[in-house]
Amino acid sequence: MRALVIGAGISGIAMGIRLKRAGIDDFRILEQANGLGGTWRVNTYPGAAVDIASLIFQFGFHTHPWRRTHARQDEVLEYLDQVASDAGLEPHLVFDTRVTEVRWDEERHQWQVTTSTSEVYVADVLVSAVGLLSNPNHAAWPGLDRFRGPVMHTQQWRHDVELSDARVAVVGVGSSSAQIVPAIAPTARSVTVFQRDPGWVLPKGERVFDENELRRGSRRWARRLDRTVQIVRKEWRNLTGRPSYVAGSRRNQQMEQLARGYIDTVFADRPELRAAVTPTYPFEGKRVVLSDDFYPALRRDDVRLVARPVASATPTGLVDVDGEHHEVDVIVTATGFTASEFLAGYDVIGRRGRRLRDTWAEGAFAHVGMTVPGYPNFYLLFGPNTNGSGAVSIYWKAEQQAAWVVADLRRMRRRGLTAIDTHELACTAYNAWLQRRLRRTVWAQASNYFKHPSGRIVTQFDGSITLQWLLLKLGRPFGTYGLTRKENA
Repeated sequence: MRALVIGAGISGIAMGIRLKRAGIDDFRILEQANGLGGTWRVNTYPGAAVDIASLIFQFGFHTHPWRRTHARQDEVLEYLDQVASDAGLEPHLVFDTRVTEVRWDEERHQWQVTTSTSEVYVADVLVSAVGLLSNPNHAAWPGLDRFRGPVMHTQQWRHDVELSDARVAVVGVGSSSAQIVPAIAPTARSVTVFQRDPGWVLPKGERVFDENELRRGSRRWARRLDRTVQIVRKEWRNLTGRPSYVAGSRRNQQMEQLARGYIDTVFADRPELRAAVTPTYPFEGKRVVLSDDFYPALRRDDVRLVARPVASATPTGLVDVDGEHHEVDVIVTATGFTASEFLAGYDVIGRRGRRLRDTWAEGAFAHVGMTVPGYPNFYLLFGPNTNGSGAVSIYWKAEQQAAWVVADLRRMRRRGLTAIDTHELACTAYNAWLQRRLRRTVWAQASNYFKHPSGRIVTQFDGSITLQWLLLKLGRPFGTYGLTRKENA
């Protein structure tokens, strides 16, 4: 086939639609789950919702009449199903198919893609759209295998587990935990929240749209206009001042004071909680948690915050690093994902048998986040150093990155090429420039999932969407070169 896409989440859907609009119909989208949607299909835990405004969290070419200011998981999945259906992607989707290895065939200039059932797909172009938060970071405390009750990661929520009247432990205080704790606290007998490091939290102002807003949202032109206005406003702030993630910037200090003020307001009469939830690192050093009800939930009599990490497990509970034993019936691990380990789910073997995991031994990198030298016709959507740039969601990025792939396919057809690879010098220069910029950020000053163990920041981009758009437009023609089978030989 002409193209093969791995992953049927937001990026995979964007890629499929862009291919169809370009008149390319011989492609497949492989998905290991039993349906499309990516993280919005597999994350079904109580309270799962979007962190940013619904108006921004959508494709520009297919807007949706959202019911809430911040859409919940079921509505996002409903939206993605509708987008894919309207675009006619069903014949191209292959579910329950997990990729284990992809290998470049230097003689034929094609990718051979092997699945867990030993089925092999062959494609001219391979697009990885597996997402940043796809591989759970599972807990591995001593004794966890002996715990008598249910244990589940937030991404693998067990709806068969009854939480009413149960003593529940939630380990972690990131975005997933901040949604789960308020959702389960009213029904559980008790909730014990274990915190390694506190995160900065701000309210997000979530609510149901009123009648006038719903009426306006029912009009397509109004949805597109409102989406554009929100994006332009956010981008204008980025262009006219230093972003809040820049260490020592005025905006960073203002946002930190805002977050500190929120802590002081909620915990005015609870000094012990106020101290426990106040981070010691600069604002935005870790992913900021946006929640209206997480802090209020921590004030409940049946919720306890343990400001210490877990050290081990017993058959009846968890032991923290101070040696205190906590009796619980259910353990929920809100321990995040191995975000810095890109493409950990399958092996990528490029030219001359080189493995991508070896190429990325000191941390993942790519040319403008899209391509890696030595791996021709291989594209990364939402790849290394493409997260961030604040003004828009993954939808905008997926649309722009998918356009890069289609432009290369047209370039190959127009010039009679069989492959396109990336200049080593261009990739090296781009990443050297980006890493210098990233050193000025608060991300470099805190322990977070943005970094590889080597210390290299591998997930984040530093700059406005205008800059990111410009780099995507210029990086493709000036950073890559064409190949034919004869040249390769």
